[in-house]
Amino acid sequence: MTDETPGSARPGGTVYGRGGVDARPARPAGPPRALTAIAGAGIVAVIGLAFVAWNSTGGKAETPAAIPVPASAAVSSPSPSASPSPEAPPTLAAGSWLVSPHGEPGAYLTVAGDFATVSAEPAALTVVTGLADDTCFSFRTGDDRYLRHFDYRLRFATAGDSDLFRADATFCREDGAEPGAFLLRSKNYPQHLLHRRDDGTLYIDEPTGDAAAFTFTVQPAG
Repeated sequence: MTDETPGSARPGGTVYGRGGVDARPARPAGPPRALTAIAGAGIVAVIGLAFVAWNSTGGKAETPAAIPVPASAAVSSPSPSASPSPEAPPTLAAGSWLVSPHGEPGAYLTVAGDFATVSAEPAALTVVTGLADDTCFSFRTGDDRYLRHFDYRLRFATAGDSDLFRADATFCREDGAEPGAFLLRSKNYPQHLLHRRDDGTLYIDEPTGDAAAFTFTVQPAG
């Protein structure tokens, strides 16, 4: 017989102990199973996309594009050297020269007695600084006679110690229309140029339309 205190009766049918209500602390609630499944599927998709991208490059790192080389840095083949320009013809200066009418390289200013003339026989003349003007020229033969004008005609005479002689024997060069060609202007008759007349004699004359008759060239005396 069981001693039961009044007022402490246990409800019928209730079992106490391990088979009754679990008295252990409740586990914390985790994320819902559906959310976990969605997160896992996303991770798998990202891994799949990464594999596809890697596989599309052949499983190799992409090679960087080549850097273009500026045109200025390109090495070009050397261009053929330009052919040298033809040598300029000589023109009047101090030295030893053969003086010819322009366009007649086989004719030469020379001496005929006391007068200047044009001949096929070469005659070297020494060209020196002008006796009356050091920017001009005087012409001397091998026997020390100077070309001068007297009564407008050109002749060769022994140097005289006078201003008149020095001025008569001085001629100033002016460039002609063609390379190497020149005109000779009288120092003391500046309106007159050395002129070859039709008969081959030489005078100082005022210029006319026949420019060639007033133009001369030189060749080095050999």
